[in-house]
Amino acid sequence: MGTVKEISKSDQLRPATSTRPGTGLPRKTGPLSIQGDAKRLTVGREISLSGEISACEMLVVEGAVKATLDGCKTLEIARHGKFNGAAHVAVADIAGTFDGTLMATDRLILRETGRIVGTVRYKEMEIERGGRLEGTAELISGRDTGDDSATAKHPLQR
Repeated sequence: MGTVKEISKSDQLRPATSTRPGTGLPRKTGPLSIQGDAKRLTVGREISLSGEISACEMLVVEGAVKATLDGCKTLEIARHGKFNGAAHVAVADIAGTFDGTLMATDRLILRETGRIVGTVRYKEMEIERGGRLEGTAELISGRDTGDDSATAKHPLQR
């Protein structure tokens, strides 16, 4: 019996491991883990970034970004985040400030604290009460992603 107790005790000291859903493989954890975030870029609060950003799955802006964003699936601007420039994404979720030209080929969500100034092209748009859009909004009809001939223009107060 002494042997069984020793094994149980040593098992309690071993860190718990979990598995990735559906794979049975161990889940990586800790500060160096990039699992699920391999193509995610987060610009934290009080951080400024400028330049060209491409080929990311998701850009999260909590600080300030002045850039051209292309080839990114999702743009998320947090409540205090600011983006200035041009962005071509599938989904844009704006709770902070976007100033420039934005194309959301799938969906645009403008949160109650969000503000967009400039030109927006979108396939679907959701604006929460309090969200502000100043400039021009253009509906992308069908599969159009660059041809102005298939858009309906909606000028807004600037």
